[in-house]
Formats: sequence, C-alpha cells, structure tokens
Amino acid sequence: MIYKSDQIYTEDGCFSGYMKVENGKIYDFLIDAGTDEVIDYTGYRIIPGIFDTHNHGTMGYTIMGDVKNKEAHVRGYLKGLASQGVTAVLATADLPFFATLAQMASLELDGAKIIGIHSEGPFLNRVGEKGIDTGHPEITDELLEKMVDEAGGVLKLVALAPELPHADEAIAYFKGKGIRVAFAHSNCNYEEAVTAFRKGITVTTHTANVMSGIHHRRMGGLGACILDAYVNNELICDFMHVSKEMIDLILRCKTPDKIMLVSDNTPLSGAPVGRYMLTVNEDNRMAVNIDEKGYCLSDTGRLCGSTKPVLTGIGNLVEQLQVPMETAIQMASLNPARVYGIGDHKGSLAIGKDADFVVINNNYEACYTYSEGRMIYNTEKDTDLFNQAYLNEIAFCEDK
Repeated sequence: MIYKSDQIYTEDGCFSGYMKVENGKIYDFLIDAGTDEVIDYTGYRIIPGIFDTHNHGTMGYTIMGDVKNKEAHVRGYLKGLASQGVTAVLATADLPFFATLAQMASLELDGAKIIGIHSEGPFLNRVGEKGIDTGHPEITDELLEKMVDEAGGVLKLVALAPELPHADEAIAYFKGKGIRVAFAHSNCNYEEAVTAFRKGITVTTHTANVMSGIHHRRMGGLGACILDAYVNNELICDFMHVSKEMIDLILRCKTPDKIMLVSDNTPLSGAPVGRYMLTVNEDNRMAVNIDEKGYCLSDTGRLCGSTKPVLTGIGNLVEQLQVPMETAIQMASLNPARVYGIGDHKGSLAIGKDADFVVINNNYEACYTYSEGRMIYNTEKDTDLFNQAYLNEIAFCEDK
C-alpha cells in the first residue's frame, strides 16, 4: 500500500511525497507513485506512532486495581490508546494486572502494542513537592520476586523512591534482571538523587512532579534530574502538570535525545464534562471534576491525574514553545523506543522499520492510526469508544 502526504515526517526529515508499505514494514519513500493505487492524506501530517511509556488508563478503561473483566479492560485500553495516536505502550499497571498484561502482550490486538509493563511503585514516598504520604509496602525479597514472576518477563520499568529503606537492594535486584529503575515520588535532595542515578537509576518519572523542586540555594531532586547528562526524563507537556516556563528550562538544559514525552493518563482521559469519583487507594476515594478543557481537577482546583494524550503535548511544544516538529516527535517516539530496546525497528519512519504511523490533523488529533501496516483506528468508523460502564459503575459520583 502507498500513502501520500505533503508532510511525511521521516527519520531524515519532513518531505512531500509517498510512503510505500509492504508486509507491515516501510518499504520505500517515493517522489512519484506512478500508476499504483494511493491512499491520499494530503493536508494531514503523517508522523511515527507514539510510544507512551507512562499510561495507567484511558477512555474509561483501567489497568489498575483488582477490577473484574481485566482482559476486556486491556482490550478497550489499547483501542483507546490507538485513538490518541499511540501504537506502543509501557502499560503502567499495578500487581493485580501484571499476569493479564503478560498474557496479552504477545497477541495481535485491535490497538496499541504492549511493549512491556511499567510499575510506578509500589515503593513510593509521596512527600516530594508537598505531596501527601499515603504510605508504601516494605521492600522485601519476596515482593520483588513476586513482581518479576507475575510479569512473566514483560516488566521493563520499576519506579521507586530511592530514599526508602532497602531501595538500594531493589535497584540492584531489578538491574540484575535487566529491568530499568526510575526515580519517582521522592523527597531526595540534589546530592541524594545524583547518588541514586549512579547506583543504577536511568529514568526520572514525570519529571518535576512529586519531587523536591529547584530553589536558588537548593537544587532539589528536580535539579538533579535536569542537570544529569545521562538520565532520561519523562515529561508531561499538558502545560498543567509542568508550567510552560519550566518545560522551556528543561529543554534548554537537556539534549533532546534524553526527553521522553508521556501522558501519565488515567481512565478519565476522554471522559465527558462531569463530576466523578477517583480511587486514590484501597481506602480512599475522592470526587473530581472533568472541566470543559478536559482536565481532571479536585473541588479546590488541584490536578487529579492526567487526561491529555501525548499528541496534546506535541502540539503544545510546537505551537507554544516553537520546538521543531521533528524534535517533538523524536521525544514522543524514537527516544523511548531507543531507551527500551526497540529503536532498531520502531520509533521512526525509516525504510525497513515497522509501519507504525499516525495521520494527524492540524489540531494534533489522530485521524487514522496504523500498527505494522494495519489500521487500528479510523476516526470515521471508531466512534463511541469511551467505556460508559466505567463512569456508571466505578467512577459514579452521587453529586454529579
């Protein structure tokens, strides 16, 4: 199949012409397709499929908690991701979902592909950035082994607070299993964070959020994240979780190859305007509001989970910070692909790579999404994707 556009963003830059796909791979880029049949996407941009390495749920589907019908939630979740331009994901789940995700990772499903599991916690210290400490389990050999065993070889990233007791042992254990470790939800100061990086932490979770911030006399954990030349920074670019000015500062400090755009989305991503219940932990639920812009806020206006896809972040960087489109999509696709070991066949539009691509409009919305040459989302046909049952049964709020 041959696809035409006046803006095809290849690994070597943007060009106007044709992209030929055969057997799920990018076969060639052409200036003239001759008499071959062509799907014409002129006026739209063709970009690489997004690899979201931090995503807990979307479109009313969750991969957190011990919910019923886990397989149905995973299928809906992956389809929902495709509607947001995501073709690959580190499914950011907790332990009850590990086995289901491991079983489904090898299947060809109608949606994004599971590249691995990302476990954000459970060893977190939610006090950085004036967070609320909700507690955490003790780091034990038994729990570490259970996480690895349940994931069936699919666990790729574990995020933890390095100041917790026995965190060093956890870092060493996961490193020995070939699993990356991330700096997350931490109250570490600058020196402690740098020490943790040297012990084997290579990723910083939603950089700037829930970590000690920058002060002119104290650089904090955030300062360590953006000054370290080797650690890879996840970054939410909805301009709510991190201000536009701080993102500008981070981009001036770090080379583009060390930034990975993430969504950190929750199941309320894509929910209609309304009032819902958000599960904080097993013993705590709180009312939240989806506003007209799609953000999830508490009654006091505090952010309560992410709701904007990576595509929104790409648009924000390009339109408001004048980041080149090529750089923004590298941070959303190729960078995470390289970090997690799939950059040789995914993450960019190049001859011989998998035909994972998204056709987007000028509003940075996915219109058509392809995974290995197969269309997994069509905006004209795939309507009403949001799981209304989630709102009615799980997120129901009596006050709404």
